Amino acid sequence: GRGAQAGDLAEALALAAPNDVDALLLVARARADAGALDRALEALDAARLRDVDLVITSYGSLLRLPWIAEVPWRLAVLDEAQAIKNPDAKQTRAVKRLKAQARVALTGTPVENRLSDLWSIFDFVNHGLLGTAKEFTRFAKRLADRPHGSYEPLRELVRPYILRRLKTDKTVIADLPDKTEMKAYCP
Repeated sequence: GRGAQAGDLAEALALAAPNDVDALLLVARARADAGALDRALEALDAARLRDVDLVITSYGSLLRLPWIAEVPWRLAVLDEAQAIKNPDAKQTRAVKRLKAQARVALTGTPVENRLSDLWSIFDFVNHGLLGTAKEFTRFAKRLADRPHGSYEPLRELVRPYILRRLKTDKTVIADLPDKTEMKAYCP
C-alpha cells in the first residue's frame, strides 16, 4: 500500500541525495504509545543517529522533542501531510523548522476545506513556490474572481510537484481490490 510506496520513494531519493547527511525522517500520525516512541527517540544520541538509516516519529514528538528539528536530515517525509494544513498550529510550525535536503508530503487530501491547506503543505515541500500566505491569498482571490472561477494557473503551477494515484488505474496498484458498494437502507 501507501507505506511501501513511501519506502520506495524514500529509498530512491536517498540514493539520489548527496552523502554528507545519512539520516531519513518519516513523520506520521502516532499509532502507538506516544511515551514509548518519545523514549526510543530520546535514546538516540548524535553517535547512534549516525548509524541510523531511518527515524520514524510522530507530529506530537516533533513538539515534545525539539532536537529533531536541529538534525540535518537527508530527507523528511510527512505522511498524512494534511496534518500541517493550519499554518498557525504548533505542530505545523514544528514541522516547518525541520532541516532537510529534500522534503516530501504524502496526503490523500491536499485541500480539505480551503486553498490555504494547499499553500501550507507547499510551504513545507517547496518553500516560496506559492509565495507568502498573504501573497497566495491575494492570488487565490484573483483566480476566484475570474470568469468561471478558473484555477488553471494554480493547477499548472503545482502540477509538476504532484504525483497522483487514481484507484481506478490498475497499472499503479495491481493488487488493489475492485470497489465494492453495498446500499443499506435504514427504516
